[in-house]
Amino acid sequence: MNKEQKKKYPKAIIGAFIFNEKNELLLLKQGNWKNKYTCPGGKVELGETLEEALIREVKEETNLDIDDIRMFEVVDGLNLGDKYRPGDDHFIFIDYIVKAKDPEKLKINRESVKAVWLEPGEWLKRKKDLPHKYIIEAIEKIKREDARNYEDLYKRALADYQNLLKRTTDEKNNFMKYANEQLLYDIIPVYDNLKISFVHIDESAKDNGWAEGLKYVIKQFKDVLSSIGIEEIKTKGEKFDPHIMEAIEGKGRKVKKEVKPGYKLNGKLLVPAKVMLE
Repeated sequence: MNKEQKKKYPKAIIGAFIFNEKNELLLLKQGNWKNKYTCPGGKVELGETLEEALIREVKEETNLDIDDIRMFEVVDGLNLGDKYRPGDDHFIFIDYIVKAKDPEKLKINRESVKAVWLEPGEWLKRKKDLPHKYIIEAIEKIKREDARNYEDLYKRALADYQNLLKRTTDEKNNFMKYANEQLLYDIIPVYDNLKISFVHIDESAKDNGWAEGLKYVIKQFKDVLSSIGIEEIKTKGEKFDPHIMEAIEGKGRKVKKEVKPGYKLNGKLLVPAKVMLE
């Protein structure tokens, strides 16, 4: 068989959609994609498994270690050669969703000129910066899955809340006298999960009945907590107070961002607020 008769085959490309603890997605601006933003990845080498290729490519391109590795999709990438990668007309994209263990260790290699963390919805506002429909469709799919996950979180938190009300109905009259701090430690994460689930709902979905129901439950939950002396600590824009706040980033005197809410019980610190300083 001569060279002209030799069959050609698609190229297997591993891709990593890397997220940090803020649910932001990392994309790299790369010269071989005409300075467009794409996910870290590359060809699977002979003799290595898909996950080995994934871990190697991420380390080479970003210096990041990853965990929570989950296969996301396998997609045909056809006819990309004319516009972006001359000679490469057919890829098989094998994509994973992963978490960065230490995002601050990010360091790009020579393949990239810039690295940016943005939430999936923000990336979709910058479609002109993305190289092809395959990565756009992947981010759209991730965003849809996130919405479903937050809806599930809301449903679980709502069920927890309803069970909590049932458990505490008979104890309500005595609760103020015999407040159990350990029980409050268990209750507050449920409340926080409710608030997080509402924040991450798309604006277009906030008029839906279940979203309105969630908003009402959050208000009701807040009223219940307030009635037993729970007060949320004010943080954003406030002067840093080490007695009621824990700084996880920054060395300034003013709070730039709240990472996790803090609470007081009848004026006594229950849970310190975790914040970032300016």
